[in-house]
Amino acid sequence: MAKYSEEFKIKLVTEYLNGNLGYKLLAKKYNMPSQTPIQDWVRAYKKKG
Repeated sequence: MAKYSEEFKIKLVTEYLNGNLGYKLLAKKYNMPSQTPIQDWVRAYKKKG
């Protein structure tokens, strides 16, 4: 099972792309240990939509 739901990933990607917060602050806001997954999700979203 995936650690994070698709809905959660899309929520964070959308929030990042709207320019509200950077990777580091988003990770902190959602109590994530690392900003790397968010960077991966944004990269995948931009590539695949």
